[in-house]
Amino acid sequence: MQDYKKLNKEISLISRYAGLKYSKYTLLVLLAAIYFPMRITPAYIFLAAVLFPAFLGLSASISQDKKQSGDFSLSYTADRYKFTMTGYKNEKYGYWLNCFLLLIWQASINLHNLYVFPLKIVPALIIIIYTFVRIITGIFVKYKIKYSFISLDL
Repeated sequence: MQDYKKLNKEISLISRYAGLKYSKYTLLVLLAAIYFPMRITPAYIFLAAVLFPAFLGLSASISQDKKQSGDFSLSYTADRYKFTMTGYKNEKYGYWLNCFLLLIWQASINLHNLYVFPLKIVPALIIIIYTFVRIITGIFVKYKIKYSFISLDL
């Protein structure tokens, strides 16, 4: 029973990591698409979304020694999705930073009344899409991993 719980936790971690990665790619596409109508602010959030996880990964690799945890049972599946615990934590912190920056952007738009109505709700819609893609992709990948184990499509 303990093995089942451990495998289920590892599958959940891998699927959450995949959800974070795909939602970040969706965020980058959305920010690039609205760059021209919304001026420079999407570019700053775009740079933060790209550079913050990379900076965290660089600082973690410098501060840690190169030991790998060998207690991960689903190493093939983790390699398939390029999952590492450090990468997962970096993407998770990057997700929270991006949401925070989008919330600040939405608050500044509402406070200063910079745009007309269709553009006024863009940051809120991006947050909704960003979170929705993270959740749906995580669920989809989790069931995809379980299905690949059931059908022996390793």
